[in-house]
Amino acid sequence: MKCGFTLLEILVALVLFAAGVVVIVGLFSTGIIGSVDAENTTVAMNLAQARMEEIRNLDFDTGIINEAKADVTDFPGFQREVTVTEPETELKLVTVTVYWTLKGGEVDVPLTTYISKN
Repeated sequence: MKCGFTLLEILVALVLFAAGVVVIVGLFSTGIIGSVDAENTTVAMNLAQARMEEIRNLDFDTGIINEAKADVTDFPGFQREVTVTEPETELKLVTVTVYWTLKGGEVDVPLTTYISKN
């Protein structure tokens, strides 16, 4: 009676081990991408909220205006845009949208509120 493993048993074990490692590495990369996306979403929402607070403190008639999409200072990779519409005479609909790139595609987070003159 021989003790030990045959070459076939070792090869099967190596293939199973390699398949497991590939799956685990794939899960790690998916987790990292998800983590980065969650972090970017949080940063984008905070940037949108900060700009919205600045807009609320501006003069209703002259200060609350559209802003073209532009880079956000101190936050590389993020861009911000402000869109203002007037559904009524003393009411403005303000949308601050923050953009960034994830996996080759552009992602955005919009924040919308109404601001009244009074």
